[in-house]
Amino acid sequence: MVDELFARFVAQLKERSLLEAAQSLLDWDQETLLPPKAVAARSAQRGALAGVVHDKKTAPEAQELLQALREEDGRLSFEQKTVVNEVGRTLDRALRVPRELVQAIAEQESCALPAWAEARRTDDFAAFRPFLERTLELKRELAQAIGYETDLYDALLEEYEPGARVTDLVAVLGQLRTRLVPLLKRIVSSPRPPSSRFTQKFDIAGQRRLGRQVLTAIGFDFEAGRLDESNHPFCSGFHPTDVRLTTRYDEGDLRSALFSSIHEGGHGIYEQGLEPENWGTPLSQWTSMGIHESQSRLWENIIGRSRSFWQHFLPAVTKIFPAQFSGCTVEEAYRGVNEVTCSMIRVEADEVTYNLHIILRFELERALLSGDLAASDLPAAWREKMKEYLDIVPQTDAEGCLQDIHWGMGLFGYFPTYALGNLYAGMLWRTAVETNASLSTELTNEQLDWLNTWLRENIHRQGRRYSAGALVKRVTGRELAVDDFCDYLEAKYTELYS
Repeated sequence: MVDELFARFVAQLKERSLLEAAQSLLDWDQETLLPPKAVAARSAQRGALAGVVHDKKTAPEAQELLQALREEDGRLSFEQKTVVNEVGRTLDRALRVPRELVQAIAEQESCALPAWAEARRTDDFAAFRPFLERTLELKRELAQAIGYETDLYDALLEEYEPGARVTDLVAVLGQLRTRLVPLLKRIVSSPRPPSSRFTQKFDIAGQRRLGRQVLTAIGFDFEAGRLDESNHPFCSGFHPTDVRLTTRYDEGDLRSALFSSIHEGGHGIYEQGLEPENWGTPLSQWTSMGIHESQSRLWENIIGRSRSFWQHFLPAVTKIFPAQFSGCTVEEAYRGVNEVTCSMIRVEADEVTYNLHIILRFELERALLSGDLAASDLPAAWREKMKEYLDIVPQTDAEGCLQDIHWGMGLFGYFPTYALGNLYAGMLWRTAVETNASLSTELTNEQLDWLNTWLRENIHRQGRRYSAGALVKRVTGRELAVDDFCDYLEAKYTELYS
């Protein structure tokens, strides 16, 4: 009886997941291929589909099946309980949100996204401000509908980092800032000449070949995925056999597309590593965005900016770009990809300053949502915090508050997961090296395969069987803390900057 009930429940979940995959495919298409005049039509399509998904999620028969399984809790297996509990959590949230609000948010995001892209292109924050203000209104309404105990932000954060709370974030990000600021000051006072190897002319065709070669080597399966271009790099996973990455190219700096491709590749490898047999259920969903970011940050930075990575890949880079890298040593390449500088753009920030960009955004979006900061005052507030944290001031809004896609997409509550991802990545890397010490000194194809297998078994295929904190503790034996990540940074950059 229980197995029959559960099978019917899973069939419902998989049908809904097919519709959600179609939603995501519309989003991917809008970012990569959609004609400019089709925005209004796409907005209506997304709104209609969001309403259908919401109806499916909250349908009486779905609620009845869930309740019947909850009453059988004592007879459910661990994995069945995982599915029931996680679906119950998301259903409880969905039931509090009116269908009209779900549709309104989907339609608004489709309109706001191209408005953001155009405002960024023309450096015109005033043109984007009405869209931002409307998005904020809807997100406040959403948070009120869902409910929260102490902070409105918690209701939105739960969507991306289940179980996390603002009070916890404030504490851990405060500890992170305390460790980063003195390190950054020491680095800035010990400058090194910038490398010119990576800031020459690099044709886009060669960059595409290099990106595919590196992504294949680290484990991304192009038979189950692809790499395209967009205004802002991202990864979309519709199924473990269909994972789409995007990047953007800069002819004057090889690092831009290379590291954004590796970053999104880390996300893509995670999506491809989910269990296809359990697709459509929480057993085959990412644990949290913090865990998702741990995979991208680990591959992009801890691996991609390591000395052993460049020992392995410098010959391939030199083969594609012989004029630019002829005579380049591993040490020169290693220093060139690890330059620390206080820069305007988050996605191109180095490991040391990156989290200061995240803390800035976290503080600003909390103020925007609470109403303590008016949208009209955002550009000035952004410049003030950039001066405070990084001692630089953007000259345009395009390199300031318009640089990120997230608020155009309505992703309020998302930014802190990047910092959590860095911390989780540090913890996972320490444990991986304790398990296989040769990872820290060499990265052969065999070692890359070993790391992929280790991550797939310990992280990817766990789905949502555990919360983010419980999963990391299960793998590392430690609670979330800043120490592993900060110790890694301090050791690496103390050597680099003497």
